[in-house]
Amino acid sequence: MPDDFSEKQVGKRVVSQTGEEIGTVSDVRGGDLHVTVEGDVDPDVLDELAWDGTVEQDTHHLPGRYVANVDEDTIRLRV
Repeated sequence: MPDDFSEKQVGKRVVSQTGEEIGTVSDVRGGDLHVTVEGDVDPDVLDELAWDGTVEQDTHHLPGRYVANVDEDTIRLRV
């Protein structure tokens, strides 16, 4: 997956490999995705993303290496 994302990704849903909704892309800075986490997310997924198991902030940096694919409205993760 490209590590250089654009504003086209803002608003897309971010889902885990199993389809669990993680959140929404809220910003793209310097080609990197930033995700606003929504609801209760599996702590194991948060650990794999190095988001400390519990969400203590609203928005998290999502390195491109975790992105498996991008389609019209969804970004699917490898975790």
